[in-house]
Amino acid sequence: MSEAIGATGTIDPEQARLRELLRGRAATQVLADGAMTRLTGGLSNQAWRVEQGGRIWYARLGYADAERLGVNRHSECALLAAVAAAGFAPDVLACDPRTGLLVTQYIDGRTWQASDAAGARNLARIGSLLARLHATPLAPGIAAVSYAEQARRFASTIPATDATAAALRHRADQAFERIERRKPRRALCHHDLHHLNVVDTGSRLWLVDWEYGGVGDPLFDVAGFLALHELGAAETDLLLDAYGAGTPSDREALQEARWAFDYVQWLWYRTCLGSRPDPGGVLANREARLASRLLRCNNRQVDSGKGSG
Repeated sequence: MSEAIGATGTIDPEQARLRELLRGRAATQVLADGAMTRLTGGLSNQAWRVEQGGRIWYARLGYADAERLGVNRHSECALLAAVAAAGFAPDVLACDPRTGLLVTQYIDGRTWQASDAAGARNLARIGSLLARLHATPLAPGIAAVSYAEQARRFASTIPATDATAAALRHRADQAFERIERRKPRRALCHHDLHHLNVVDTGSRLWLVDWEYGGVGDPLFDVAGFLALHELGAAETDLLLDAYGAGTPSDREALQEARWAFDYVQWLWYRTCLGSRPDPGGVLANREARLASRLLRCNNRQVDSGKGSG
């Protein structure tokens, strides 16, 4: 196929670009003529299911301005190689930081829904998976990810006259200082453990969408999963029990990290609102709800994370 024709008979420019990039690499050339189905993408990428020769692949094109949202494509490629080799993510066929092209094995499983993240069995499974991920040896080329630095960078784009931002920034500075005082260990982290980034084959869990991953404080992976899914004390206990040795058992630090995670989420949405269309006001609604939650210091009042894909 030389062109990507949409349902209306028009050429899909993104799919056409994907075919061109696939055709330009020896490892992916055969996929350029495959059958493509557009998947739901994230705010920093667009993705397709590609079927060719009886095999199925996942192909993604990252948007050029994703770096503004905290994505490091060079680091992502190094991280994907490490976590795929360790069995946490699908095998990688191609990863090109320059073009944003990523091609991986397509995992034929069920994507989690929000309710899956709260079940006792799944909390045990994700806790065990995170313990193994955080024990995986570090590999070269993977960037360090600091939530405190991300927060400062995002916050610097918000006008100083914004009263909400000023109030939250003051609390955030104190929270990050207390978290860093723990002298945290460093580990491979996913950093966006939304349920839509978990694929369940029944026998095992796979983590996808590693765009925001890197070397970081594992406390934020645990805190992020809890915050994204509004999990309470009982669910927290189940996850931490499964996590086992090295668990971030200091509940005060964990609650602090949940708040800090939500703060970075809020800043992320604020940044998106300045650079992305917002049909139906979805981004604005999430930003407003997160702001309300942060100002109330309540970690159980919002249901959305950064998104998926």
